Amino acid sequence: MLVRITNFARCGALVAAAVAMPGQAVAAEAQCLAPAEVRALATFAMPSVLTGLIDRCAPEVGTSGFMTTQGRNLVASYAAHKDAAWPNARKAFFRLAGSKSDSSEATEMMAKMPDAALQPFVEGMIGGMIGSKLKPGQCAIADKMMRLLAPLPPENTSELLGTIIELAEGNKKSGPGGLAICKS
Repeated sequence: MLVRITNFARCGALVAAAVAMPGQAVAAEAQCLAPAEVRALATFAMPSVLTGLIDRCAPEVGTSGFMTTQGRNLVASYAAHKDAAWPNARKAFFRLAGSKSDSSEATEMMAKMPDAALQPFVEGMIGGMIGSKLKPGQCAIADKMMRLLAPLPPENTSELLGTIIELAEGNKKSGPGGLAICKS
C-alpha cells in the first residue's frame, strides 16, 4: 500500500512536465526538491488526487463506500490548504520541469500563464492522471486509503506523504519523473 500511496503522491510532482518553463532560469538550480517543496506539492495535489480517485472509483465502491458517502467532505478539508501551498508547489513544478524543459512555444506559454489559469490546469491534469492510472481492482484499496487518511489533519497527511517520498527517493539520484530529494 505504501507503494501505491507513493505513486499517488508522486503523480502531483509528475504534472511538472506539463507546466514546464524555459530552462534558462531553472537550469542553474539543482534539479531536486527540498522536503518542504515535496510537502507543498503533496498539499497542493491532494484535493485533485482525491477528486480523481472519487471520480474514477465511486461507481465501483458503490453507495456505501467512503468515497461516495464522505469523499467530497474530505476533498474540501484538503482544498482549504492548497492555496497556501501553491506558491511553493508552483516553484517545485517548474524546478522539476526545468530538467525536461525545452524552449517550445507551448512551454513558454505555460510559464507565462497567470496563476488563475495555470492552477486549474494543473489540478485537472493531476486528477486525470490519477483516474487513468488506477486499475479497477484498486478502487477498494483507494477507498480504504481515503477512510484511513480522513481522521488525520491535512497537514499531517502532507507531512506523511512527503516523508514516504523522501524514504522512497532519498537514496536515489533521481526518482520517476525526475523527482529527487535534495540531500540536506
